[in-house]
Amino acid sequence: MATSDRTWVEVSRRALLWNFGQFQHFFRNQALIAPVVKANAYGHGNRWVVENLHRSPIWGFCVAYDTEAEELRRFTAKPILVLSAWQETNLPRLIRHGIRLVVWDLVAARTVARVARRLGRRAIVHLKIDTGTTRIGTRLEALAGLKNFIRRQPALTVEGVFSHYADSEAASLTFTRQQQRRFVQAAHHIPAPYLHLACTAASLRLPLPPTNLVRLGLGLYGLWPSSATRQANRVSLKPVLSWKTRLLQVKSVPASTTIGYHRTYRLRRSSTIGVIPIGYADGYDRRASNRSSVVIADQLYPIIGRVCMNLTMIDLGARRRIQPGTEVTLLGPRVDADELARQWGTINYEVVSRIDREIPRLEVA
Repeated sequence: MATSDRTWVEVSRRALLWNFGQFQHFFRNQALIAPVVKANAYGHGNRWVVENLHRSPIWGFCVAYDTEAEELRRFTAKPILVLSAWQETNLPRLIRHGIRLVVWDLVAARTVARVARRLGRRAIVHLKIDTGTTRIGTRLEALAGLKNFIRRQPALTVEGVFSHYADSEAASLTFTRQQQRRFVQAAHHIPAPYLHLACTAASLRLPLPPTNLVRLGLGLYGLWPSSATRQANRVSLKPVLSWKTRLLQVKSVPASTTIGYHRTYRLRRSSTIGVIPIGYADGYDRRASNRSSVVIADQLYPIIGRVCMNLTMIDLGARRRIQPGTEVTLLGPRVDADELARQWGTINYEVVSRIDREIPRLEVA
């Protein structure tokens, strides 16, 4: 693919639809799918994902923040659920646009109800229950008070009740099953059209509880939440994303030359050094320094020296015929997100979601 961009991300529509179809077949009409497109669709481009899936048989889309929901409303009329946080100043616009709002406690419920009453509208909300992740959500002991308040509020329409697993990627599912039991017991007493608890990992490793919605995140993009999830072997996934750049400079350097900031690498032999125009400001982690590799013409070449803010150096060895402008793969089949996560001491979620959203996303087959 010819491109004039210094760096770009390639996203495969075929892989995205393949992954969606795998989960759709796996659930066999037990639950609707709600694709999670927060964090720029885990780095894949939220508009691109929404435009490719909004005609599919889905419930709607999930985001983390209200600003993401407002952005996506321009591209789809499907329901959009804010999972994590909204700001009170944005509530009038959100309510007018039919954005589904998370309500995590009595204070949040009162705030949404007050704004909805002032607008003369009904706000559509999903109640978040904290079953053990201990993030946002109402504690089980406070649920009765929240439920009683909402029941007296004609300005609030409870469309859903949900929670989130803390440990569904882990080898042991003991705590996950405990959370599932807590949720089923609590949600049973709150009438709502939609109950949702399962994410990618839980949906593949446990029978679906009596819920009718699955929030599908990482698996939609062809990545596995953990080795235990992969070993469940329930679906076949194809990574959707590759990240590429081009060689900016190629030069011969003598032995004993030090490379980059703080001189963390010294050449043992004369070599050809390539410089690529990306760095940690683009989302390519500094922990790749002297540790990771890139791919040129299906061959691996090591990163040497510190990854800089905007530049990174690679050792081309004796390959003196490689020219500036040659395509370089930072993330793809030979250097996938799981391998980079292992090298960087993190998780594949972070590897892809930190790719700068200003980098162009280009659709490929």
